[in-house]
Parts: sequence; structure tokens; C-alpha cells
Amino acid sequence: MKKDKELTPEETLQEDNQQSVDESSKQEKEQAPKKLSKAEKKALKEQELKALEDADLSKELDKKEKKALKKSEKKARKLEKSKQIKNRSKWTQKYFKKFSGREKDSFINFMQDDYNKAILRAERLSSINRNAYQKPIIITIPDAFGKHDTVHYRLDQKPDGTFTQIYDQALITMLFFGKETLFYYQANIDHRNGHVAYDISGEFNYFDVVHIETQIKYDNPDKPKYIMLDLEVGLSNGTKVQFHLRNHRIHDTYDLSEILTPTEQQILDMFKTKVRSEKSL
Repeated sequence: MKKDKELTPEETLQEDNQQSVDESSKQEKEQAPKKLSKAEKKALKEQELKALEDADLSKELDKKEKKALKKSEKKARKLEKSKQIKNRSKWTQKYFKKFSGREKDSFINFMQDDYNKAILRAERLSSINRNAYQKPIIITIPDAFGKHDTVHYRLDQKPDGTFTQIYDQALITMLFFGKETLFYYQANIDHRNGHVAYDISGEFNYFDVVHIETQIKYDNPDKPKYIMLDLEVGLSNGTKVQFHLRNHRIHDTYDLSEILTPTEQQILDMFKTKVRSEKSL
């Protein structure tokens, strides 16, 4: 029997390398993608084109939808603004035809705009800015704007079920508590159209206050229709300054659990604390 020829180390290395090359070549052939037919290539290309077209169409629809939504919102805001400015008087008149009903944001916005306008007028007349006082405390009572006007009342029902009495015309009192001085402002506001008139502004030092009187009274003690609260301040020079803090119309559902409302209590507490503090120095 013929013996196998023994290989030298160099020949053994060459043989191992050749086997590795053959195995790699075999793996590459196995992993190489299968050659597609013309029909398969055409179908794949059509799928890719359709996917691109769908993506482009989706993007285009998103752009159109966003553009249409933006245009619709802009139109709605413009229409709402125009409607408020143009039909405010008519809308308010209709709103106050009912003695009670659910609160609507439109009238609340009207009132807030009127208050902001009054604050600016108060600052101008008193020659002050926001640095001269704390946040103003606002009190309103029903009061006819013109000589022949009639005030209309309404009970607004809030989301929590409570009621608030509102009116289409008011006398507004604003108190601006400064460090040593009280700035005050009063004016009549017609919420039917946003007019502000009959402005009065004034100021006095807390140290000059020599008398403070608080009055709760009724229009008619026997058959009262209104309950009122006035604050009268006497100054060292003999001047008397009166603030009308309440003029509530009494009705069947009227119920004031405390002698003062939270805002009335806040005004009296702040004012008397400031005066007493100045007197004790």
C-alpha cells in the first residue's frame, strides 16, 4: 500500500488558505440575491412608485387640511370680533330680557374690557402708574348711565350652581392702596356699549383720616327693595369722602350669609389697617 505524501508546513498553510477561499466563495454564492425576472422587477418598481405617491399625497392632504383649519379659525375669530363690536348693544339688550339664566362668557368679557378701560382712565387722572399701588380693588353698584336710562338686572348662574347679580349699567369704584396714600376713582359705565363717563378721581394720606363711618341701610325700612353699604371718611381739613360699596337689589333668592361680602370685608380691613398703622407711628 502506497503511503500518502507528507506535506511540508508551507504546503499545509497553502491548502488551508485554499479551503477558506473555497468556503467564502461558496457562502457568497449562497448569500447572493436571487436574480429577479423582468416581470418581478417591474412589479417591485410599481410598488415603490405607488408608496412614494401615497406618501406625497398624504403630505399634500396634511398641508391642505392644516391650511383650511387655520383659515377657518382665523375667519371664526374675525367673525366673532366683528359680531361683538357690531352687535354688542343688541346682544346685551337680549341677554337682559331674562331675569335669570346661565352665565355667558361674552358679557363677562365685555365687563372686563370696560374695567380695564376704567383703570387706564384712573391712572391718567390720578397721574400714577402700576408701581404706585397694589392691585386695585373694584366695587360696582347698579346706577343708570343717563338721566332717562333704566338699569336692567339679571341673575347669572355660574358652573358651580351659584348665582351672581349683574346689571347692564353700573357705578364703579376703584381703590388703589399705595404705601402712604389711598387713590380712588369713580365713574359710570354703560356695559351695553362700553362707554365710560362722569369720572372722579382723588387721593388722601392715611395719616389725615380722623373719622371712619360704615353704614348699612335700606331704601325703605318697611318694604326694602335695596340694601346698601357706604363708607364715609372724614379728613383733618373737614372734608368728607364717601364710597358707595353696595347697592344690592333684594329678591326671593337673595341670601347674604355674612354681614359683608368678601370684597367689602377686604376693603374695610385694608383701609383701617393702613390708617391705624400710620396713626401708631
